[in-house]
Amino acid sequence: MYNDIIKFCSRMGTKHLSKQLTTLKEELSKSNLGILYEIYVGKMVFYSVAASLAAFLFLSILFLAFFNIPLWMAVLSGVVGAVTVFFVVLFVSYSYPFQLITSKKTSIDSNMPFAINHMAAISASGVPPFVIFKLLMNVKEYGEVSNEFKRIVRNIDVFGMDVTSAIKNVADRTPSEEFRQFLYGITSTITTGGDLRKYMENSGKEALFDYRLKREKYLQTLSTYADFYTAVLIAAPLFFVSILSIMSLVGGSVGGLSITTAMRLGIYVLIPALNTLFVLFIHYTQPKV
Repeated sequence: MYNDIIKFCSRMGTKHLSKQLTTLKEELSKSNLGILYEIYVGKMVFYSVAASLAAFLFLSILFLAFFNIPLWMAVLSGVVGAVTVFFVVLFVSYSYPFQLITSKKTSIDSNMPFAINHMAAISASGVPPFVIFKLLMNVKEYGEVSNEFKRIVRNIDVFGMDVTSAIKNVADRTPSEEFRQFLYGITSTITTGGDLRKYMENSGKEALFDYRLKREKYLQTLSTYADFYTAVLIAAPLFFVSILSIMSLVGGSVGGLSITTAMRLGIYVLIPALNTLFVLFIHYTQPKV
Protein backbone atom coordinates (compact mmCIF):
# COMPACT_ATOMS: atom_id res chain seq x y z
CA MET A 1 0.00 0.00 0.00
CA TYR A 2 2.73 2.44 1.00
CA ASN A 3 4.79 1.66 -2.12
CA ASP A 4 1.73 2.14 -4.34
CA ILE A 5 1.09 5.55 -2.78
CA ILE A 6 4.72 6.55 -3.28
CA LYS A 7 4.57 5.47 -6.93
CA PHE A 8 1.38 7.48 -7.46
CA CYS A 9 2.90 10.55 -5.82
CA SER A 10 6.03 10.03 -7.90
CA ARG A 11 4.03 10.07 -11.14
CA MET A 12 2.08 13.15 -10.07
CA GLY A 13 5.20 14.95 -8.87
CA THR A 14 7.33 14.29 -11.94
CA LYS A 15 4.39 15.18 -14.18
CA HIS A 16 3.36 18.48 -12.60
CA LEU A 17 6.64 19.62 -11.03
CA SER A 18 9.11 18.61 -13.74
CA LYS A 19 10.04 22.20 -14.60
CA GLN A 20 10.52 23.14 -10.94
CA LEU A 21 12.66 20.06 -10.25
CA THR A 22 15.04 20.39 -13.19
CA THR A 23 18.18 20.63 -11.03
CA LEU A 24 17.09 18.20 -8.32
CA LYS A 25 17.86 15.05 -10.33
CA GLU A 26 21.49 16.01 -10.94
CA GLU A 27 22.06 17.25 -7.42
CA LEU A 28 20.45 14.13 -5.96
CA SER A 29 23.01 11.92 -7.71
CA LYS A 30 25.86 14.10 -6.39
CA SER A 31 24.55 13.94 -2.82
CA ASN A 32 24.93 10.11 -2.79
CA LEU A 33 21.69 9.59 -0.88
CA GLY A 34 21.27 6.23 -2.57
CA ILE A 35 17.70 6.83 -3.73
CA LEU A 36 16.19 7.09 -7.19
CA TYR A 37 15.04 10.50 -8.36
CA GLU A 38 11.47 9.33 -8.98
CA ILE A 39 11.22 7.69 -5.55
CA TYR A 40 12.59 10.79 -3.83
CA VAL A 41 10.06 13.01 -5.61
CA GLY A 42 7.27 10.61 -4.62
CA LYS A 43 8.28 10.66 -0.96
CA MET A 44 8.69 14.42 -1.06
CA VAL A 45 5.13 14.91 -2.37
CA PHE A 46 3.67 12.24 -0.08
CA TYR A 47 5.19 13.65 3.11
CA SER A 48 4.16 17.17 2.12
CA VAL A 49 0.54 16.13 1.55
CA ALA A 50 0.44 13.98 4.70
CA ALA A 51 1.89 16.78 6.82
CA SER A 52 -0.56 19.33 5.39
CA LEU A 53 -3.56 17.06 6.09
CA ALA A 54 -2.36 16.46 9.64
CA ALA A 55 -1.89 20.22 10.12
CA PHE A 56 -5.38 20.92 8.78
CA LEU A 57 -7.04 18.46 11.16
CA PHE A 58 -4.95 19.53 14.14
CA LEU A 59 -5.50 23.26 13.68
CA SER A 60 -9.20 22.94 12.88
CA ILE A 61 -9.87 20.82 15.98
CA LEU A 62 -7.62 23.02 18.11
CA PHE A 63 -9.44 26.25 17.20
CA LEU A 64 -12.86 24.64 17.56
CA ALA A 65 -12.19 22.92 20.88
CA PHE A 66 -10.07 25.44 22.74
CA PHE A 67 -10.75 28.85 21.18
CA ASN A 68 -14.49 28.45 20.59
CA ILE A 69 -14.49 30.25 17.24
CA PRO A 70 -17.00 29.73 14.39
CA LEU A 71 -16.63 26.65 12.23
CA TRP A 72 -15.77 28.56 9.07
CA MET A 73 -12.95 30.42 10.83
CA ALA A 74 -11.55 27.17 12.24
CA VAL A 75 -11.66 25.55 8.79
CA LEU A 76 -10.07 28.62 7.19
CA SER A 77 -7.28 28.60 9.79
CA GLY A 78 -6.75 24.91 9.13
CA VAL A 79 -6.53 25.51 5.37
CA VAL A 80 -4.00 28.34 5.81
CA GLY A 81 -1.93 26.20 8.16
CA ALA A 82 -2.13 23.19 5.85
CA VAL A 83 -0.97 25.18 2.81
CA THR A 84 1.89 26.66 4.84
CA VAL A 85 3.00 23.26 6.15
CA PHE A 86 2.76 21.75 2.66
CA PHE A 87 5.15 24.27 1.13
CA VAL A 88 7.49 24.22 4.14
CA VAL A 89 7.86 20.41 4.02
CA LEU A 90 8.18 20.51 0.23
CA PHE A 91 10.89 23.16 0.42
CA VAL A 92 12.82 21.36 3.17
CA SER A 93 12.66 18.07 1.25
CA TYR A 94 13.74 19.78 -1.97
CA SER A 95 16.65 21.65 -0.37
CA TYR A 96 17.97 18.70 1.67
CA PRO A 97 20.17 17.25 -1.13
CA PHE A 98 21.56 20.73 -1.83
CA GLN A 99 22.46 21.14 1.84
CA LEU A 100 24.22 17.77 1.82
CA ILE A 101 26.19 18.76 -1.27
CA THR A 102 27.23 22.07 0.28
CA SER A 103 28.39 20.32 3.45
CA LYS A 104 30.22 17.70 1.40
CA LYS A 105 31.94 20.34 -0.75
CA THR A 106 33.10 22.24 2.34
CA SER A 107 34.56 19.08 3.85
CA ILE A 108 36.37 18.14 0.63
CA ASP A 109 37.82 21.60 0.04
CA SER A 110 39.09 21.90 3.62
CA ASN A 111 40.67 18.43 3.79
CA MET A 112 41.93 18.09 0.21
CA PRO A 113 45.33 19.79 0.68
CA PHE A 114 46.33 17.42 3.47
CA ALA A 115 44.97 14.33 1.71
CA ILE A 116 46.86 15.17 -1.49
CA ASN A 117 50.12 15.62 0.38
CA HIS A 118 49.53 12.29 2.11
CA MET A 119 48.95 10.72 -1.32
CA ALA A 120 52.18 12.26 -2.60
CA ALA A 121 54.12 10.81 0.33
CA ILE A 122 52.68 7.34 -0.32
CA SER A 123 53.24 7.55 -4.09
CA ALA A 124 56.97 8.15 -3.46
CA SER A 125 57.21 4.44 -2.57
CA GLY A 126 56.03 3.53 -6.08
CA VAL A 127 52.71 1.89 -5.16
CA PRO A 128 49.90 2.00 -7.76
CA PRO A 129 47.02 4.53 -7.45
CA PHE A 130 44.54 1.85 -6.36
CA VAL A 131 46.66 1.06 -3.30
CA ILE A 132 46.91 4.76 -2.44
CA PHE A 133 43.12 5.14 -2.51
CA LYS A 134 42.70 1.99 -0.45
CA LEU A 135 45.16 3.17 2.20
CA LEU A 136 43.48 6.56 2.60
CA MET A 137 39.83 5.58 2.37
CA ASN A 138 39.65 4.75 6.09
CA VAL A 139 41.38 7.90 7.34
CA LYS A 140 38.46 9.61 9.07
CA GLU A 141 40.39 12.87 9.52
CA TYR A 142 39.98 13.56 5.80
CA GLY A 143 36.18 13.61 6.02
CA GLU A 144 34.40 13.42 2.68
CA VAL A 145 37.68 13.00 0.81
CA SER A 146 37.97 9.54 2.37
CA ASN A 147 34.41 8.76 1.28
CA GLU A 148 35.29 9.74 -2.29
CA PHE A 149 38.26 7.37 -2.14
CA LYS A 150 35.92 4.64 -0.86
CA ARG A 151 33.73 5.09 -3.92
CA ILE A 152 36.75 4.77 -6.21
CA VAL A 153 37.80 1.53 -4.48
CA ARG A 154 34.19 0.29 -4.60
CA ASN A 155 34.01 0.97 -8.35
CA ILE A 156 37.11 -1.15 -8.86
CA ASP A 157 36.46 -3.98 -6.39
CA VAL A 158 32.69 -4.35 -6.75
CA PHE A 159 31.83 -3.03 -10.22
CA GLY A 160 35.01 -4.21 -11.93
CA MET A 161 35.96 -0.82 -13.42
CA ASP A 162 39.50 -0.01 -14.39
CA VAL A 163 41.31 2.66 -12.37
CA THR A 164 40.77 5.56 -14.77
CA SER A 165 37.06 4.80 -15.28
CA ALA A 166 36.54 4.48 -11.52
CA ILE A 167 38.25 7.82 -10.88
CA LYS A 168 36.31 9.57 -13.67
CA ASN A 169 33.02 8.23 -12.30
CA VAL A 170 33.72 9.78 -8.91
CA ALA A 171 35.10 12.98 -10.45
CA ASP A 172 31.88 13.50 -12.41
CA ARG A 173 29.83 13.32 -9.21
CA THR A 174 31.96 15.20 -6.72
CA PRO A 175 30.64 18.68 -5.78
CA SER A 176 34.12 20.19 -5.41
CA GLU A 177 35.48 21.68 -8.62
CA GLU A 178 39.06 21.68 -7.30
CA PHE A 179 38.90 18.01 -6.31
CA ARG A 180 37.31 17.17 -9.68
CA GLN A 181 40.21 18.78 -11.54
CA PHE A 182 42.68 16.93 -9.33
CA LEU A 183 41.05 13.56 -10.11
CA TYR A 184 40.93 14.37 -13.83
CA GLY A 185 44.63 15.19 -13.61
CA ILE A 186 45.32 11.76 -12.11
CA THR A 187 43.48 10.01 -14.97
CA SER A 188 45.31 12.11 -17.57
CA THR A 189 48.66 11.35 -15.96
CA ILE A 190 47.92 7.62 -15.83
CA THR A 191 46.64 7.56 -19.43
CA THR A 192 49.60 9.46 -20.87
CA GLY A 193 52.15 7.57 -18.78
CA GLY A 194 53.29 10.65 -16.86
CA ASP A 195 55.02 10.81 -13.50
CA LEU A 196 52.17 10.36 -11.01
CA ARG A 197 54.39 11.02 -8.00
CA LYS A 198 55.53 14.35 -9.43
CA TYR A 199 51.97 15.32 -10.30
CA MET A 200 50.75 14.61 -6.75
CA GLU A 201 53.66 16.50 -5.21
CA ASN A 202 52.96 19.58 -7.35
CA SER A 203 49.22 19.33 -6.69
CA GLY A 204 49.87 19.06 -2.96
CA LYS A 205 52.06 22.16 -2.96
CA GLU A 206 49.47 24.13 -4.94
CA ALA A 207 46.65 22.98 -2.67
CA LEU A 208 48.55 23.98 0.48
CA PHE A 209 49.44 27.34 -1.07
CA ASP A 210 45.79 28.03 -1.88
CA TYR A 211 44.82 26.90 1.61
CA ARG A 212 47.25 29.36 3.21
CA LEU A 213 45.98 32.17 0.99
CA LYS A 214 42.39 31.48 2.02
CA ARG A 215 43.35 31.45 5.70
CA GLU A 216 45.28 34.71 5.38
CA LYS A 217 42.37 36.30 3.55
CA TYR A 218 40.02 35.19 6.29
CA LEU A 219 42.33 36.62 8.98
CA GLN A 220 42.25 39.96 7.18
CA THR A 221 38.46 39.74 7.07
CA LEU A 222 38.44 39.00 10.81
CA SER A 223 40.37 42.21 11.47
CA THR A 224 37.61 44.10 9.64
CA TYR A 225 35.00 42.31 11.73
CA ALA A 226 36.94 43.25 14.87
CA ASP A 227 36.83 46.95 13.92
CA PHE A 228 33.11 46.64 13.27
CA TYR A 229 32.56 44.92 16.60
CA THR A 230 34.51 47.58 18.47
CA ALA A 231 32.56 50.40 16.86
CA VAL A 232 29.04 48.94 16.91
CA LEU A 233 28.92 46.54 19.84
CA ILE A 234 31.31 48.21 22.31
CA ALA A 235 31.51 51.95 21.63
CA ALA A 236 27.88 52.40 20.53
CA PRO A 237 26.34 50.70 23.61
CA LEU A 238 28.55 52.78 25.92
CA PHE A 239 27.43 55.92 24.10
CA PHE A 240 23.82 54.69 24.28
CA VAL A 241 23.99 54.14 28.06
CA SER A 242 25.74 57.48 28.63
CA ILE A 243 23.07 59.40 26.68
CA LEU A 244 20.24 57.64 28.53
CA SER A 245 21.91 58.32 31.87
CA ILE A 246 22.03 62.04 31.08
CA MET A 247 18.44 61.99 29.81
CA SER A 248 17.28 60.32 33.02
CA LEU A 249 18.52 63.34 34.97
CA VAL A 250 16.40 65.80 32.97
CA GLY A 251 13.44 63.46 32.41
CA GLY A 252 11.82 62.34 29.15
CA SER A 253 11.12 59.14 27.28
CA VAL A 254 12.37 57.08 24.34
CA GLY A 255 9.72 55.93 21.91
CA GLY A 256 7.06 56.10 24.60
CA LEU A 257 9.18 54.11 27.05
CA SER A 258 10.63 55.49 30.23
CA ILE A 259 14.39 56.03 30.35
CA THR A 260 14.85 53.23 32.89
CA THR A 261 12.84 50.76 30.77
CA ALA A 262 14.71 51.70 27.58
CA MET A 263 18.03 51.30 29.36
CA ARG A 264 17.08 47.88 30.71
CA LEU A 265 15.89 46.72 27.29
CA GLY A 266 19.14 47.87 25.72
CA ILE A 267 21.37 46.28 28.37
CA TYR A 268 19.54 43.00 28.94
CA VAL A 269 17.97 42.38 25.51
CA LEU A 270 19.42 44.41 22.61
CA ILE A 271 23.15 44.20 23.43
CA PRO A 272 23.12 40.41 24.24
CA ALA A 273 21.05 39.74 21.10
CA LEU A 274 23.47 41.67 18.88
CA ASN A 275 26.46 39.90 20.42
CA THR A 276 24.81 36.52 19.91
CA LEU A 277 24.07 37.32 16.26
CA PHE A 278 27.67 38.45 15.76
CA VAL A 279 29.05 35.23 17.26
CA LEU A 280 26.74 33.15 15.05
CA PHE A 281 27.82 35.14 12.00
CA ILE A 282 31.50 34.51 12.77
CA HIS A 283 30.82 30.82 13.39
CA TYR A 284 28.99 30.20 10.11
CA THR A 285 31.30 32.28 7.91
CA GLN A 286 34.61 30.90 9.10
CA PRO A 287 36.30 28.35 6.82
CA LYS A 288 36.36 24.77 8.04
CA VAL A 289 39.74 23.40 9.10
